[in-house]
Amino acid sequence: MTEPENKYEGQFKEIYIPSAEEQRARRSRNRVLGFALAGFVILVGVVTFIRLSSSDLSKSGFYYNFKDKAAEEEMQLPPGMEPDQAAPPPNLTPVEPEQDEPTGDDL
Repeated sequence: MTEPENKYEGQFKEIYIPSAEEQRARRSRNRVLGFALAGFVILVGVVTFIRLSSSDLSKSGFYYNFKDKAAEEEMQLPPGMEPDQAAPPPNLTPVEPEQDEPTGDDL
């Protein structure tokens, strides 16, 4: 059996080639979208830098540190909160650390 040379003739459409005007419009639209995306990324970076540089990370517990000076300071209650509201529940018992567990003074 021999197969015809144009076995699939008429089944596929011609490749679409955009005109020069369409290519210019696409290029322009892509540039605008690219600049908008780059501007957004720069804006998020600047806002993040400003927020991190103006915050005091030593008191916020950003890094886990046993010898944190903020932990030594007495915590103050929020306005309108009574000390009995901040106390732990009466049925909660503290757990004593085991001897082999490191404490903050060991490090």
